[in-house]
Amino acid sequence: MRVRALLRTLHTWGGLTIGLLVAVLALSGSALVFRGDIERRQVRDWLEVQPTGTPLALERVVAAGAAQIPEKEVVRVVLPQGPRDSVEVILQKRRPRNLKDADLVGVFVDPYRGVVLGQHARAAGWLWRLQDFHYALFAGDPGLKVNGVGAAALLGLALTGPLLWWPGWRRRADAFHIRRRPAIAKWRDLHALSGAVASLVLMFISVTALYFAYRTTAMAVVALASGSGGVQPPRVSAPAAAVPARIDELLQSARTALPAAIFDELRPSRASGMAASVSFRLPGDTVVGRHRIYLDPGTAAVLRVDRFETLPLGARVQGNIVPWHYGTFGGRLT
Repeated sequence: MRVRALLRTLHTWGGLTIGLLVAVLALSGSALVFRGDIERRQVRDWLEVQPTGTPLALERVVAAGAAQIPEKEVVRVVLPQGPRDSVEVILQKRRPRNLKDADLVGVFVDPYRGVVLGQHARAAGWLWRLQDFHYALFAGDPGLKVNGVGAAALLGLALTGPLLWWPGWRRRADAFHIRRRPAIAKWRDLHALSGAVASLVLMFISVTALYFAYRTTAMAVVALASGSGGVQPPRVSAPAAAVPARIDELLQSARTALPAAIFDELRPSRASGMAASVSFRLPGDTVVGRHRIYLDPGTAAVLRVDRFETLPLGARVQGNIVPWHYGTFGGRLT
């Protein structure tokens, strides 16, 4: 009985202390789940083109996008999935201090005419500010750590709530009964039942949020528990080619190696020893970017193919954190 009273006190005061923070993070996170849809709507006038003849060489299309902001470098090329899709060339500041400092800009190019349709600052606008708030409360690393405290408190609430809700096997029917009177009893019952139903999801969200807040420690814990850590990209050991392979050659090499794959993004090599890579999906995949093929930027030779299901357990856990946290692991439904 003393244990139950202690749990009730911790649950009540934990909720009262951290409840407002959890609520605003929940609301902002709910909006960010649909970030991809919102961003596509913001740039909808530049996503579709009118096909005419044969598409230009991808190298020429990317060069047209890069020429818009010469002082930035190409970090990603979002590949078209159909004949009516434009190509998005994503540029960032050279040698940024961190992702926030990278000042990412997406330039949309017509792959048939080589004409720039428009550009969109990825690190600006209300959606970016909402992400900055949700991730770190506009306060950088200290804000991230505060969010970690909130995630830990939410985990505590999700763990203690079901214990307080369950009245015991003999009174199990009471667990699902909502009293109508008095009003305070009705709200208590609704709170307890809905919290118990949602507890597993809340635990999932809070544990993955803790990973983001304390990433270095979390990666060490995952590596220790699984016996394996993340997988590093292969290094290019040969001297850089005098004339690097064209983007079209890199993509063609990937397609030859994986004819059944659907290719999503190409990341060119940006430093000596760095491999180029292309992320891809296989039939039935719902998560983008899990599989990756690495290519020699000089010869376009395949260096390694990382299929997600063949990676070590630790790498798979780390790769699942974002889909688990945002619920994208099962597609639109989840």
